[in-house]
Amino acid sequence: MLRTLNYTGRSEIKKKDALFSFSDGNSSNPEFNVAFNFNLDDYPENASIYVEAYHKETRQRFEFGTIGNLRPPSNRRLDQLDLTGPTLFRVLIVDETGRHGLLLASGDQFRADEGDEEERKSSLLAIRSYPLGQLPWKVELTSGSAPELLLNSQIPGAVEKMKSDSVFQGLILPAVLREILTFYLWNDEEREDNEHCEKWMSFASMFAADRPDSADPIELLEWVDEVVREFSENFHFGDLLSEAKQDV
Repeated sequence: MLRTLNYTGRSEIKKKDALFSFSDGNSSNPEFNVAFNFNLDDYPENASIYVEAYHKETRQRFEFGTIGNLRPPSNRRLDQLDLTGPTLFRVLIVDETGRHGLLLASGDQFRADEGDEEERKSSLLAIRSYPLGQLPWKVELTSGSAPELLLNSQIPGAVEKMKSDSVFQGLILPAVLREILTFYLWNDEEREDNEHCEKWMSFASMFAADRPDSADPIELLEWVDEVVREFSENFHFGDLLSEAKQDV
């Protein structure tokens, strides 16, 4: 267990310095891997490395040995977390030679399977494979963060299918759009100076008039209905699904 930490003078661990991934498998409790790319000369050899996985109020901490003697724990299974949404990771490098641990470096909000960072930032909707039990998919909506579409990792090639399979797209994307727009419309705080909300409202305006300047839930729901209907018309989801059924 970590002792009281002194945070003075700590440096930042960059995303490129700790690359996370999940092991293949259909377990309800996924196991993670991490490849560290630290500059070893930046830290004492006996500095301890910790990885903490977390989601909402739950967290799970793992000891990875020291800078000079890296020892990943044999059990890296996430069996103490709330797995209803994406797992985030933080990395800590700590000098524990003194009475109080001195935090030398830290990094937060690492994700497994990040992919290309610039591509992820420019994408309107991030799509990830994630263990969801028997739930086929879920939209992760977290305050201040961009919406994410989580696809059940038990579905083979789910992420690639979402990018290219008209059946996946037609059955899921209209519902995803409805859920995201409803989230922003019914959460006043999420609309204030929120670049993600602005992007989604701008996207919605491509398929319908600007959202009503009204708090009337009926008017807002009618606007969402119009956006989703025109979105589906634009991509011919009904026709694509009909043709897919005939090909079976």
